[in-house]
Amino acid sequence: MSTGTPPPGWLRRWEELHVVVQIAVVAPISVALLWAVHVYLLNQPAGRGLGYALFWSVLVVGALVGATRSERARRATRL
Repeated sequence: MSTGTPPPGWLRRWEELHVVVQIAVVAPISVALLWAVHVYLLNQPAGRGLGYALFWSVLVVGALVGATRSERARRATRL
């Protein structure tokens, strides 16, 4: 995005959500997707796939929420 272009509406609404709401939205989606990847693509047993999915989803959620907060703060200091 260029410096003068405001972010799209959906991105502003996402950034304005409370951190707990962002986690509540992203966590189940990331667990389900990562479980499917581990079970169907990597041929892991369902239980082990769930364990891996829970582990990696913690990292995915942290990275996504952290990046969201960082970008919002960076954009706020630029204005």
